[in-house]
Amino acid sequence: MVATDRVSLVGTAQDTGPAAFGRLRHLSLASLYFGLSFTWLPYPAVLLQSQIRGFFHPDQVNTMIGYTTAAGAVFAVLVPPLVGAFSDRLTTRWGRRRPLVVAGILLSLVGLFLMWTAHSYTQLLAGHLVTQIFLNGSAAAYYAIIPDVVPEREFGKASGFLAVMTLGGGLVGFAMTGVLAGLHAVLLSYPLMAAVLALSVLPVLWAGGQEGKRRIEAGPRLRPWRAVVDFLQPLWAGDFAWVIFTRMMVSAGVGAVFYFLSPFFQHVVGVANPDQFTSYWLLVAFASTLLPGLLGGAASDRYGRKPFVYAAGAIQILVAVYFIALYPKQVWVVLLLGAVYGIGYGLYVAVDWALACDTVPDRAKSAKDMGLFHVGQTLPASIIPAIEGPLIDHFNRQAANSGYRVAFASVIVFFILGTVFVSRIRSSPGPRARGASPEGVSARA
Repeated sequence: MVATDRVSLVGTAQDTGPAAFGRLRHLSLASLYFGLSFTWLPYPAVLLQSQIRGFFHPDQVNTMIGYTTAAGAVFAVLVPPLVGAFSDRLTTRWGRRRPLVVAGILLSLVGLFLMWTAHSYTQLLAGHLVTQIFLNGSAAAYYAIIPDVVPEREFGKASGFLAVMTLGGGLVGFAMTGVLAGLHAVLLSYPLMAAVLALSVLPVLWAGGQEGKRRIEAGPRLRPWRAVVDFLQPLWAGDFAWVIFTRMMVSAGVGAVFYFLSPFFQHVVGVANPDQFTSYWLLVAFASTLLPGLLGGAASDRYGRKPFVYAAGAIQILVAVYFIALYPKQVWVVLLLGAVYGIGYGLYVAVDWALACDTVPDRAKSAKDMGLFHVGQTLPASIIPAIEGPLIDHFNRQAANSGYRVAFASVIVFFILGTVFVSRIRSSPGPRARGASPEGVSARA
């Protein structure tokens, strides 16, 4: 297990950060997560699928969705930890993280423009890759701001705000694509995404104003092979590794079906406007995540993080089993399942960030490690669709729509593994005795 430097931990969270973090500052710090979710969730789930359906034969759609999503995998994996490590060594008058956050957001707008104006698959793919490179880079630097400035005793609360912004951004984003799909103008979502992204970064510049104030001493120069081992150390040692593996499995479970909802609703449920129905189904799912997302983060400070992950896995597995067993075609049943799934997902995202902040090996040099944490989400979300897409098309050719059952079955496997992995975490706070002060917590889950 990687030892946590308690001196640097206290110095970061208390000496250079505020004694208390008010709600306005929590909200402002989390605002970019709204913009990222407003963009990152609807564009691959609705817009990318809609455009690919226009470029390829129906028998190839799931395969091409999977390959297109996977094309960004190398950037989603390599960019965040590299940008994070670079930001740990960066010194500017505007901080270490914020210049990279702003630069990444501005350059990602180029990718959104390319996708908006795409008249060929080649241009669509190029825009997708540009967006993936710079949004992942911006997100990696942004993620490290949170442990830089938020007091340790408020990690649960911060995670709750981040969850609400994540879910709220997805909620509003899917509402937008649903309305525009009904008007047969869904691609107008791209310029709106660009505007929201640009505006959502502004409050972070104020709320994260204390980051980068404390100088980080450079470590000894290492040989290349040793530098790589040191770089990847958190992936095979300590509780932070189990947090990353848990996130990988949950993200894999989501990615196994998330990118294929539109063709599933078109061919199995039989909806007339798959872009609109996918948007509204995800709108219902994200609406139902808000309450557990809002309350779960702070509640986990008292009751521990892991029970929320266990409950999330159980609920999402039950939804997948229902889809496999009954293949529901009634619209109201499908929407109800979306709401139930959303409750389960909300329970997980409420504590996702808190688990990472609890276990990050060295909070004084957190950007690289938080970049690895980001990879825990982006890697499976990029690779799994490349496997699932061809599998779905293959089994669909053997028996009509049978491939979607394979996708839902894999969801069950991934969520079970996520539950097993989170049980291995030892250093995240466990249930706190009623009346105990945050500083006096000693129980462990």
